[in-house]
Formats: sequence, structure tokens, C-alpha cells
Amino acid sequence: MKLIRVFLSNGQNALLVFGLLASLGCAKVEVTEAFKGSYDKDKNNKIISTYCQNCHIHKDFDPSEHIHLMQTDYKRTVFKKAEECRICHYVEKHLIYDQFLRKTRRPDDANRGLYKSFEREQFKIMKKSIDEAKTEKQKTEKENSKESDSKAP
Repeated sequence: MKLIRVFLSNGQNALLVFGLLASLGCAKVEVTEAFKGSYDKDKNNKIISTYCQNCHIHKDFDPSEHIHLMQTDYKRTVFKKAEECRICHYVEKHLIYDQFLRKTRRPDDANRGLYKSFEREQFKIMKKSIDEAKTEKQKTEKENSKESDSKAP
């Protein structure tokens, strides 16, 4: 107990402890956001794979190889064409212990259609992304055609 009082009586050490705790909180938020798909797919995958590799079981696995290897086990389109860890993996907040529980949408369950509502959500997201890309492409093509028209003699 004396050690704790000495440690916390020093203002610098208390500040260090506070900083460490605050950074852990930020890491949790970042992980949660990555599993929600808040970032681009590369950043989502990087955050999620780093989070999963802190577990001794997953510390040596190759995330990109894992995605391509596992795609063959799934028959449903969303999972078969997945390019993000978060499609098959997710976390649930365990309120009692203030921890995340890592979960997996396993191939057998997915192939039986247990995640149809999740798949519908993902199809909507994919469609929106495709539509946005088409709109951006059309906008770019219009701008390019205007530029070439203005340069014509």
C-alpha cells in the first residue's frame, strides 16, 4: 500500500498513468469503429488484425492470407467476396467486465443463412459504395469532356 501511495503522490507518475489509461480508451474506440466499418477497408483490416494479434493464439497469423483462405469455406456471397475482417468477425461489449468478446460468423452458420439480416445490410452498403463510385466516375468524365470541348479549336 505504501508503494501505491508513493507512486501516486508523484504528480508526473499520476499523469503518466492517466495518459496510459486514456490511450487505452482511444484504442477501444478505434477498434469498435473499425468493426463498424467506419474507416476504409485497409485501415479497418489493419486495426482489427492488430487487435486480434494481441492474443497469443493469433499473434502469428497473416491477415490477408487468412481472408483469401477462408473465403473458400463460405457459400454466401457477402462472405465469399469479403475483403474485410469485420465481415466474418465482430466484437460484443461485455458490460460486466468492460471488455470486448471476439466473435466469428462461422462458415457453417453463414452457409445455413443465420446471418441474412447482416448480409442485407452489407449488400446495401456495397450498393451505396458502388453507386457513389459510379457518380464520381460520371462527374469526372463530364469534367474531362468539358475540358476537351473547351480546348477544341
